[in-house]
Amino acid sequence: MEFRTRVIAGFAVLAAIAALAIAVQIMAESLCMTDDETPLPILSSEMTFTRSDFLYGPAEYRPYARPLSLNTHTDNPDGRWYLMCVMLNETPQGGNPFLFKVQSVAVDYNFTDLAGTAAFSVYGARPFGGAAWTNRQEGYGSCGYFVQGTADAGEGMPGTVPLKTGNPATVRLANTHGLGPDEIPTGTVTFWFEKDGSGLDALHITTDPAQRKGGVTRDAPETGRFYITHTGGSAVGSVYLLIAVDRPQPETFSLELTTQYAEAA
Repeated sequence: MEFRTRVIAGFAVLAAIAALAIAVQIMAESLCMTDDETPLPILSSEMTFTRSDFLYGPAEYRPYARPLSLNTHTDNPDGRWYLMCVMLNETPQGGNPFLFKVQSVAVDYNFTDLAGTAAFSVYGARPFGGAAWTNRQEGYGSCGYFVQGTADAGEGMPGTVPLKTGNPATVRLANTHGLGPDEIPTGTVTFWFEKDGSGLDALHITTDPAQRKGGVTRDAPETGRFYITHTGGSAVGSVYLLIAVDRPQPETFSLELTTQYAEAA
């Protein structure tokens, strides 16, 4: 009887732990939860950046468990890129339909005097830390967004420093204030990936929110729109855009970004 009591008690403890884990997951994901009766508010964030907001470079790679080449899907295989990282107000949601409404984020952009190619990548972090996500560059579900500019290149990018490679990677944000009513509490973000191959199948860039896995756009115009989608099973705590340009920008360069929740596809 004593053995049976211990077994029952053990199962009770395991059940309690499982219930607590589910409760924590639901609490985390309910931060972004809506139902069919209460759609997400249509809020927008407007940001403007200049060439001084490119804080890193020149570089051939972007952060991941192993460095990911920035020269994939471009006509410049030897490109040396300059990078900025921007935090967004809005986060896409997807995955478990019992916890929250599927929702994508629309990104409207407008380049002025863009020289060469600009590439957008997306990163995400879980609400309470842990491994990060980014868009896949190769194979099924690969996606990316490349904009072609027509301006003449500038005379160097004096404000940039080399981006330290490694996992995790800590990156300074280009927008450390001005996001909604609250300022970002820290000027950096850290991306950590469990291993090579993990964190690549949840966040996507697409030109059609109905195509949630996205695709590769190689010749986008200097003004346009794309969407960030999420197909993972966990809530996204925060989302970041990594914007890279493959040559020094002129002093007249600017990038306007407006982001908002997109209507469900």
